[in-house]
Amino acid sequence: MILFDKWLVVVLTTLNPLTGRGIAIPLGIGLGLPVVLVCVVSGISNFALASIVVLFMEELERIPVIRRFAEKKRGKRMTKFIEGKGLLYAVIFGPFLLGTFSVVLVFQALGADRRRMVFYSLLSSLMLTPPIAWISIEYKDLLQFVLRTIH
Repeated sequence: MILFDKWLVVVLTTLNPLTGRGIAIPLGIGLGLPVVLVCVVSGISNFALASIVVLFMEELERIPVIRRFAEKKRGKRMTKFIEGKGLLYAVIFGPFLLGTFSVVLVFQALGADRRRMVFYSLLSSLMLTPPIAWISIEYKDLLQFVLRTIH
């Protein structure tokens, strides 16, 4: 696999809503790419796509299913949760449970402030990328063995 292909795999894995940074960083490290660059590329890719989703949520709300969900779920109790610390906790811990893009879509549909959502997505990228990289470095030999076995 040539160097460009390895980087392309990392970026596309990061942009995939089902995988994200949690798979892209270990994959990049397992492919032998520099750890710091993998973290930077993965973090930027993740943040960029989350920002695009936030900025284009109006367009997504034109889809009838999303509009019905948003209208149904928006209420005083949910709004109070979002305006409080709920948004921060959801964006930081949500990627472990649902994935970054699922969290962004749900909270945008529930009426979260766009600026706060972009800021918290950046914060999430900065907070979650180093621990994922550290774990990946610790298990680098295992990752490389798995990739060689698959290939």
